[in-house]
Amino acid sequence: MSFPPPADNYVGEPQYPNPWTTKRPLEGLRDTDAAKIICLAPDVCLTPVGKDVVPIPYQIVDYCGHDENYTPSVRFTGQKAMVLRSNTTHAHGDAPGTKKGIKSGAVEDICEPISHASQVRAEGSHVIRHLDRFWMNRRNTQGEAQFVRATKTYGPPKDDDPVPGSLRSSEFGRVMSDASPEELIMGAQYAQALPAHQLPTPGGGSAVPVPQPKGPGTVIRPSLERAPQWYNNRTPPHLDSRPNAGQWARYGVWARRFTAIGILIEGIFVPSNGANLSDVVPQDGFEEEVVRTFHEGLKHGADSWAMRDWAMEQINEHRSRPQHERPRPEAVPQPDTVRIDRENEFPCLVGPYSEIAPICPGQAHHIVPDMALRYGTREEGAAGQKRIPNAPSLGRGMTVCLSQSMHSGLHSSLNSTLAALGAMQTPAGTAPMIRILNASTASIDSVIGLSKECKERAKAAARLQMMPLAAQPGRTTVSLPNPAATEVLRRGRY
Repeated sequence: MSFPPPADNYVGEPQYPNPWTTKRPLEGLRDTDAAKIICLAPDVCLTPVGKDVVPIPYQIVDYCGHDENYTPSVRFTGQKAMVLRSNTTHAHGDAPGTKKGIKSGAVEDICEPISHASQVRAEGSHVIRHLDRFWMNRRNTQGEAQFVRATKTYGPPKDDDPVPGSLRSSEFGRVMSDASPEELIMGAQYAQALPAHQLPTPGGGSAVPVPQPKGPGTVIRPSLERAPQWYNNRTPPHLDSRPNAGQWARYGVWARRFTAIGILIEGIFVPSNGANLSDVVPQDGFEEEVVRTFHEGLKHGADSWAMRDWAMEQINEHRSRPQHERPRPEAVPQPDTVRIDRENEFPCLVGPYSEIAPICPGQAHHIVPDMALRYGTREEGAAGQKRIPNAPSLGRGMTVCLSQSMHSGLHSSLNSTLAALGAMQTPAGTAPMIRILNASTASIDSVIGLSKECKERAKAAARLQMMPLAAQPGRTTVSLPNPAATEVLRRGRY
């Protein structure tokens, strides 16, 4: 049969393709048997039937857990990622075809990816996803990846932005009456933007605006009636009718000609140069309004220092109060991307130190301390020297990835427990490895924030590695062991 081109790898969903979002899970493939590769056409292999050899079609499947050339330094949910250079090791289901495939001459052989994510890479190679095409049984047939973790889709963003320059874009373009609008008079529309007539208040200060009635069909426009609420009820100096320092200074200039008091007033209040807000960077709309009001006051002839004092008071008061952070809009996924669904915020990574340390966002913790497996210094142990017989190397020791908060205090408590074990043994400073293993796995249970499943994985990995050494002596002291303990550790038996 003929196959569609690899680029068009799925046509069964409605609205495919879509310019805004794929509406497909497209989960990234990784080192797990939950991800499968299922053949789209049978794998035809030559099969012995009695004395004859006939071609028989087989339905085959392979699992991404049979990994080869995956990415050790890039992981999805703690599992190595599958990329274009990767392959699975063998297909399942065509074992009876012992005379091999009719095209590839192979049976139960590797599966290689064909299609991939064009924009997402790991270690420089394209990432493979759900629904990507594969060669199966060394190119004897084709298959498709099946791996669904979540089915949530993302719709296109709502196109509700107003046209720039329209009345709707200014939020003031709505007619407040269904009556017929009045006849348009050229120039009259500007009168609506003038401030309403203000009545003086008995005690001075800012005036209270009096709203003016508007006829039917009048377009509501912004005016100076809507003023911001200033902190501490401080009115800007250029709107305050009470004399301020700058006004007293100007009075002093005129009074200087007549009295010595005027000279004193001028010397105290007249600055040598004007003030500005060049050192202030507005951080939000309120602070931008403060800066705008400051410059407006200077245009009205207000004293620059009085305006600066007012502006800095408003800005400092505003910044000292708790601010509510606006939620950031979520990004809309674009076509041809990869989805990674994480079950935990902090990954559960368990494995040899050489593999976990480069990818752990926190610290790779040896489940059984490496000091228990050597009688020399850490540098000597890392070089493969002065280690107890049959012990794994520093890089092959089983570790679990812990955050800084999880790792804090774990070593000190475990070291105290091991020291107590060694004090009861002869020679002192040693203990059977099975006891060291039990104490080490018990310390993993005390880690706060690590999932129960991850704890069980870590303990199982440590037991699997250390049980062959259960009867051997191990070191229990942070300091180098004494000569008697060193001899026992070197010999590997009591």
